[in-house]
Amino acid sequence: MVFDEHYDLLNEFKSCENKICWQINNLCNFKCEYCFFPYYDEENPDVAKYSHKEILKAFDDTGRKWNIFISGGEPLLYPNFSELVNTVGPHHPIQISSNLYNKYVKEFANTVDPSNISVINASLHIGHHSEKSVLQFLRNYHLFLEKGFKIIVSYVTFPPLFSRIKDDFRFLKEQGVKQVVPLTYFGVHEGKPYPGSYTRDQVEILFDLTKTYPLERLNFLNKMEFKNKRCTAGQNFFFMNIQGDVSSCGTIGKPMGNLFEGTFKPNTSPMICTADNCNDNWLGILSLVDEPEIPETITFTGTPVQ
Repeated sequence: MVFDEHYDLLNEFKSCENKICWQINNLCNFKCEYCFFPYYDEENPDVAKYSHKEILKAFDDTGRKWNIFISGGEPLLYPNFSELVNTVGPHHPIQISSNLYNKYVKEFANTVDPSNISVINASLHIGHHSEKSVLQFLRNYHLFLEKGFKIIVSYVTFPPLFSRIKDDFRFLKEQGVKQVVPLTYFGVHEGKPYPGSYTRDQVEILFDLTKTYPLERLNFLNKMEFKNKRCTAGQNFFFMNIQGDVSSCGTIGKPMGNLFEGTFKPNTSPMICTADNCNDNWLGILSLVDEPEIPETITFTGTPVQ
């Protein structure tokens, strides 16, 4: 199942009151220099420490229905990941981010009930693919479509890729990819911090390639400042690591206890943001109590977004 051109991917994440981003493992079969996390050849020993039923019970015991966004590492390398999704997914909607290129892809597509996954974000790391492996990625993508999964392809806009990005998008469309979106690069390249160092020409390319709601375009620009504003991170939006340690968000990281050990204690009211800049513009905006009005047209000015 694909999204139409006006589909707002964020609606899947906004649809549930309680949201959590769970880094489920460290192990990955790719070694991307732009990844948020270090590369690990061996899995963290705490991975799969709890049974699938214990994990479901931990979420259920909060008395909340969760929208769970699972990332890694590579989630499909988590032991018996298909079984975990089929156990937790019927009770708490799950999104996953996967490179969709490893030995467990077909098993996952054939054993997981598509209704247990609200959306698959298939990350295409084009710089790590050969011509042959890109075609396998595309076969995997179409397999998930045929099975009835909602799926979207994300293309990381690492600065060295801009010489080919338009051609890559054109190729993906020709190969039947219904929706591919540019994914903002956060990090430092050649001494320059991104996304703030995207040039005018690069941002115009990105704006031209994406048809998403303007809120998504904010991440192509500099980080936004929400300091002293009321935010629901820590109340109904959280980050969780492999061990089950929960924090308020990916910027401030206020400890909120451990979900699996039963010590998770969320805030009962919004907190006042103390960060100078939010690490993710759209997640920050979605978490604000008084969500600012987003203009229909967002243009690049060459100056930080305030």
